[in-house]
Amino acid sequence: MNVQKLSDDACLVDMPTKLTDPDEQPLLNACAPSGRDQMHHIILDFGPVEHFNGLGASMLVKLDALARNRGQMVMASRVNNHYNEVLTLTGLDQRIKTHARIEDALSALGIEASDDIQISPLASSSGDSSNWASPVAKLKAPPFPPEAWNRNVNGRRAVGPVNGFGQLWQKLYRLRVSDPSITPEQAILVMKENFPSLQPEFNRFYPSAAGIQPGEIVAIDSSTPGGPVSTGVMVLYADEVSFTFITPQGHPESGWVTFSSYRSGDRTVVQILGLARANDPVYEAAFRAVGSKIQIKIWTHVLTSLANHLGVPPDISVEPTCVDRRMQWSEAKNVWYNAQIRTLLYIPMRGLGWPQRRRRRRAYA
Repeated sequence: MNVQKLSDDACLVDMPTKLTDPDEQPLLNACAPSGRDQMHHIILDFGPVEHFNGLGASMLVKLDALARNRGQMVMASRVNNHYNEVLTLTGLDQRIKTHARIEDALSALGIEASDDIQISPLASSSGDSSNWASPVAKLKAPPFPPEAWNRNVNGRRAVGPVNGFGQLWQKLYRLRVSDPSITPEQAILVMKENFPSLQPEFNRFYPSAAGIQPGEIVAIDSSTPGGPVSTGVMVLYADEVSFTFITPQGHPESGWVTFSSYRSGDRTVVQILGLARANDPVYEAAFRAVGSKIQIKIWTHVLTSLANHLGVPPDISVEPTCVDRRMQWSEAKNVWYNAQIRTLLYIPMRGLGWPQRRRRRRAYA
């Protein structure tokens, strides 16, 4: 990673060829040290980027949140049409202003371009075009089995960590696979093919007929201490070693969760990385009271179930980190779409009780 100081107030950062690492600290520390030498404008050069996934998107969200807490602004230059669509799809375009050329970014800051600036060669192509969902104004839920409630997804917008109300949390779960013969590709394939059955019994997932593919919808019916909630997610990104879900308006969280696998030494590690804010004030209060613990229980259960499928011990670690403690009060209006409130209002109209409600509640005990 090459960082060039353009002025006393701005730096230019060459983005890596593969933007697939969720760790923002090396970039933040390299181009924006704290103290007297801190630069207020960070220009990211997307020119070299050839591959960008959900983990890279998480890195950008965290970089922007932490930079803003330090009074800094993140910009992007040489963003091609495909990555402009990705930034729009993830909501990052609402925070990171993009420019077609580095000179345009400098001009916006009132900095004169210098012949001394070293500009990396443009990537020949984007190797991830087929892995991202296409931008859509509103989600369209396909037909699901009759037992799926399929509520609060159709007609909603996809919303990411930029859009939520509450504190921004990253929750990282890792399963260390003891069998060296199991590859990252095999682990992710097992997770994709068995995702509904990996869930605890109070969480019901209904992938669309096409399965976990970019742009597909997964319906979710869940039972919580506050009552039932019917919602869903869209598959934001998917490849052989990772896939990412993004939430719709009204979901308990505004954000995404990325399931990925990689090799560490001679072992495979399966990782779940959630990056999200509570969608509205009601959900924020619920997460602080009990929701966060339930969420940790759900994803730990998923990795434990995956370990059983793979025939390995459940060697699991959990690392929750609060990335941004600020509330986004302008997003309090999200309560209008609150999927749990709307599900509770829907029950009398449906004329049926929540299936197996009491049995599922025992799972929280």
